Amino acid sequence: MTILFYAPIEVFHRPAGPGVYTGQLLKALLEIDQTNRYIVWHGCMVKMPSHLKPFQPSSEVAQRVQVRVTRFPTRLFHHPKMRAFFWQFASLPLADRLFNNPQVYFSPFYPFLPYRNGGLVLTVFDLTPLTLPQCHLPTAVQGSLLTLIWAKKAKHLLTFSEAVKKQLIELLGFDAQRITVTPLAADERFRPQPLDRIATVRSKYGLNEPYLLFVGTIEPRKNLVTLLHAFAKIRHDFPHLLVLAGARGWYSEPVFAEIERLGLQNRVIHTEYVPANDLPPLMSGAEVFVYPSLAEGFGLPPLEAMACGTAVICSNAPALPEVVGDAAITVPPTDVDAWSEALTQMLRDADLREAFRQKGLAQAKQFSWEKTARLTLTALEQAARS
Repeated sequence: MTILFYAPIEVFHRPAGPGVYTGQLLKALLEIDQTNRYIVWHGCMVKMPSHLKPFQPSSEVAQRVQVRVTRFPTRLFHHPKMRAFFWQFASLPLADRLFNNPQVYFSPFYPFLPYRNGGLVLTVFDLTPLTLPQCHLPTAVQGSLLTLIWAKKAKHLLTFSEAVKKQLIELLGFDAQRITVTPLAADERFRPQPLDRIATVRSKYGLNEPYLLFVGTIEPRKNLVTLLHAFAKIRHDFPHLLVLAGARGWYSEPVFAEIERLGLQNRVIHTEYVPANDLPPLMSGAEVFVYPSLAEGFGLPPLEAMACGTAVICSNAPALPEVVGDAAITVPPTDVDAWSEALTQMLRDADLREAFRQKGLAQAKQFSWEKTARLTLTALEQAARS
């Protein structure tokens, strides 16, 4: 069987959630699947930018893996009118001819190419552009709608949580039998780090005081204004810094305006994007990891923090309770008082932090990319048979 794996090359550069998923899943699939052939399609571009590097399969699997780029303008490929054209002519055998009739098309992203034969397996990351449209750009809402249109044609859908699967069934009428939940996992590099490595990273980012840590893109859905208000309420009781580790996303300005308004300029540190190798020691060095998101398709950063041996406080919004289980303190996302109480409780009680540290380490071990890959491969094989 030949599987076309759509992996846009740009998501591998400074990867956030989608890039982490794509890279880790592709790596794990090639490790467990000794039979099928793969075409890794990096999408459309006329010329490869110098800062982007194509996927390099290991020598063990190189004979079964092709890496392809289609010479076509990237902006035109992603243009809304082109997306509409692709859907209008969704049964044209374009992908069949470009890639010599793969049995399965796997797309974690949109837009996809028209195809006639073979089965499409599509990943639905989350439905927050529809359930929380105020937290997204209009283009993200349009993209989510387009993904769901393609999902109607797909043989099988993948999600990361039961919460998103339930939304697809109850809100949009999808058949439960067509949906497989493939939970994510922390990469093996996320583990408790040695003290010297922690010290090096703390020095790099100027963290001379104990700190709370958030990791993620600075955007409305992450609900950081609530966290800032809760932190402001306890700032005189503890010496801790609040570290926001992540790139500025859309409409991030209110977060930084609120830092100024609350007088937290000397207590909140924004690191910008943190390279992958710095994240484990940054997480290991934090006294508490905090994640107040309004909604997630999964919520990987809290799991990564747990794998590093850090106590976690996160919101109880979907799908975070599935990820953390009873190994974290969960709080209503917009309840400032509840957040300040949870922070106070965790920071004052070292024994409590240690208890959640141990619970978190055990919880993180329940997830693995091998499990994710095996569930995904089963769905791909089902799509080929149907």
